[in-house]
Amino acid sequence: MILGHELYGHGDEGVIVMHDFYGCRDTWNFARNFFDTKTFTYAFTEVRGYGESRNLPGEFTPTEAARDILALADNLGWQRFHIVGHSMSGMLAQRVVLDGGERIKSAVLNTPVAASGLSFTPEGFAIISGSIDDNGLLAEAFDALTGSRLCREWVDFKIRQTRATRSQVAQTAYLKNLTDMGFLSDIDGNTTPMLVIIGEFDMEPFTLATAETTFKKWYPNAEIALCGNAGHYPQQEAPVFVATVMNEFLRRQV
Repeated sequence: MILGHELYGHGDEGVIVMHDFYGCRDTWNFARNFFDTKTFTYAFTEVRGYGESRNLPGEFTPTEAARDILALADNLGWQRFHIVGHSMSGMLAQRVVLDGGERIKSAVLNTPVAASGLSFTPEGFAIISGSIDDNGLLAEAFDALTGSRLCREWVDFKIRQTRATRSQVAQTAYLKNLTDMGFLSDIDGNTTPMLVIIGEFDMEPFTLATAETTFKKWYPNAEIALCGNAGHYPQQEAPVFVATVMNEFLRRQV
């Protein structure tokens, strides 16, 4: 079993790119036009329960996701590679760093869930949980994640993108497992180079202040890039900036 994926670029360095709780690989379409495709080849990947991997059964845990990513890298012939995760898959990417060890050259964590596990207020959890099958709550979630500053057409676009690409069973399981299956004690102090991208208008726990006291503290070789004029979706809200900081960071890891 190999995760659904699309290869993009023709460079010698491999980069596996994952998506968020509400999306699929299409969430990177805006930004990837500006990715360095001469140095890198990107595998835009969909985890179990999403996109081309939507019908793959599983337990939908961080450990399972990391195992799937390492199997994909084996299938691609990539002994060593870079990993990119967004939000939910930011936590999954940290699990790949942990389980992949020396195979992982660097990680880009885009508005990531922490290795300690997903953390919201009870009200926040109620909105995220309810948004799995309620479009009104899904609209609330997208507004909250982007600072309630973007047009209704954007929210409607995100709702369509979400509903077209994910399994409700998988989404429900990921929400529970990313909350309950933290692994900070195992990865704290990891020296893998990491770029953490934070959106200026994102909500807690994805703010710059929180990232400075978590990721920057946990990972000695982590650096933080603040993306202005963006919330939880920098690669869609400010695609050229995200591509620029990713290109610059990844080139330094070659």
